[in-house]
Amino acid sequence: MTNRKKRILTIQIIIFIIGSLLVFFTYYNKNNVSDLKKTSDLVEQNSSDTLENDQNINTFENIEYKGIDLNGNRYVIMSEKASFDVNKPELIDMKIMSAIFYFKDGTILRVRGDYGTYNNKSNDMEFRENIIANYIDNNLYADNLDYLNSKNLLTIYGNVKTESIKGNISADNIEIDISKRTVDLSMFGNGEVNVKIRN
Repeated sequence: MTNRKKRILTIQIIIFIIGSLLVFFTYYNKNNVSDLKKTSDLVEQNSSDTLENDQNINTFENIEYKGIDLNGNRYVIMSEKASFDVNKPELIDMKIMSAIFYFKDGTILRVRGDYGTYNNKSNDMEFRENIIANYIDNNLYADNLDYLNSKNLLTIYGNVKTESIKGNISADNIEIDISKRTVDLSMFGNGEVNVKIRN
């Protein structure tokens, strides 16, 4: 093989290697840039969603609302943390919430729950999880308590238990009509309300 043929063969091999490397790096980098762009788009989209959600939600700490219900009783509702969507500003989501009701006859009802909602237009309240209520010498424990100011109704349901010096009650559901001052006890299914009276 002559020197000229060797030189041409060497140049062809070098050109082939350079061409192969160019093709490899061109497509390899293109795929990486494409993947990077997809990831970047995804992060940007998630960021804009979060930003949009954050812009729609107002959050507060240690808030307090005061009002008067339909029967003229004063109340104060408090929460360690609260938030509302700007599209529904009347619905306040609360965490570690409590309320004090000052009735016209001088008695006081205190209610506490892990979380819930307060409607600042209707003054309706929903307490959820680990409900503890205290009225005079009566203590009440339940999973849920709804104070429907618009209906003059207090509904307590889910593992309801009351303790007082007069006795204990276990029920699934208690409805108290505030205006009529009537109480309705019931159980879900075929269970019976359990009442123990102390003498």
